[in-house]
Amino acid sequence: MTSKKIPLNIVLILFTLSLPACVSRLARPEIRGIIMDYNRKPLVNCKVGETTTAKDGSFLLPERRYHKFLLSEMFIMEAPPLMVMERIEKEGFEPDEIYTFNRYGGGNRRGAKYNVDTLFLKKTDQQFDLLALLKNKTWKLSATKNADTLYLIRSDFNSRCKTRKCQTFYNSYSALTDNYSLHTSPGNLPEAISRRDISLTFKADQAFDYKQVQNYRTGHKSLLSNTGIDSLQGIGKWNIKEHNTLQLDLKDIPIANQYRATEIEDYKLLLIRSGI
Repeated sequence: MTSKKIPLNIVLILFTLSLPACVSRLARPEIRGIIMDYNRKPLVNCKVGETTTAKDGSFLLPERRYHKFLLSEMFIMEAPPLMVMERIEKEGFEPDEIYTFNRYGGGNRRGAKYNVDTLFLKKTDQQFDLLALLKNKTWKLSATKNADTLYLIRSDFNSRCKTRKCQTFYNSYSALTDNYSLHTSPGNLPEAISRRDISLTFKADQAFDYKQVQNYRTGHKSLLSNTGIDSLQGIGKWNIKEHNTLQLDLKDIPIANQYRATEIEDYKLLLIRSGI
């Protein structure tokens, strides 16, 4: 028997007729941004996904799309999720990733754009001045149950820190502020409390303002009010000792202790209680 080849013109016709049966999905939006070091100098020839940065540190990753058969998509009844992970690499710097996730983002129309603005890479031997990072700035704080580990993020963290490492750090911070966080099981806070928000404002005279707000579960009455919310404010003292060690002093506050900074960047700090 001899096999018969389908004429090319018939193949093209069949392909053309099948196009209306396909739906376009977003695999990656167009991504623009600038990569800098923490001295605010643009990083040239820094690898971002499949491209590299220009002299001014800028880069552009084009939009990517794919096609799915309409019939199969109709059975799903919703747009697919979108997850973008584009690695950032440069010799002498710690690698990171541009990361974004949208549960239904795959349904975005053609022309989707994501401007990450400016991203910062940390040198492998980067040293930060802890005193300068804290002085005259407000930081949000979360702590483990025994206050042996503190996560601090700058008040403008979410608008300035947009990489995968930032997201991972924020998830750890957030999990300790909320007994019902998606990132951990309940139990870090006392049972009656649903959420606790703490902020520290470090002043130049080495005093700091402590502000704490606690939200209680529905039906629980606060000891201080009948609204389900109470707050606590105080003024403490702070001091930087050698080897990036921070001393916090404020009466009757669990975080009043000495901590060593094990992770330092412009917008995030990880502090471990000394002696642990």
